[in-house]
Amino acid sequence: MVRHIVFDPNQRAAHVNAGSKSFTGMVPGATLDMMPKAPQHLSPFRVFALKGFARFANSMHVSDEDLWKAVLSPPDADLGGGLFKFRIARPGEGARGGGRALVALKVGRRAVLMFGWEKKDMENITPKELKVYRLLAKSYLRFTEGEISIAVNGGTLLELRQPR
Repeated sequence: MVRHIVFDPNQRAAHVNAGSKSFTGMVPGATLDMMPKAPQHLSPFRVFALKGFARFANSMHVSDEDLWKAVLSPPDADLGGGLFKFRIARPGEGARGGGRALVALKVGRRAVLMFGWEKKDMENITPKELKVYRLLAKSYLRFTEGEISIAVNGGTLLELRQPR
């Protein structure tokens, strides 16, 4: 077991959980949880994109390196079910008015860039679209490494190589 501390600046008092013992007030905004140690055989973090998203990124002249930076940064919003919204900056411009991306994210394992749009064209997706993208995110995040390989070899997913 590995002890993991989670800091939450919105919490006023800390809760430290170690088995059945609980202490309050030790460190403001911190939670100590017992987490199983991650297996050493896990594959490294990988980033994929659907073809439509790759076309969007190319039209905005966004490099694979910039997409990697975006998915490694804090998301703009957690939309539930492993679906996150990220800001994508156009080269030479800020992210504020640039693009947005819906990303299926399994922290530490994989990100699948599913849909992108420019904020000037659309403020947000509809509730109906959100439901569909959540279902799609869950599907991609459940894929085994073998299923990912089949999707990449079949052209459904494009893998973005990690920048050096």
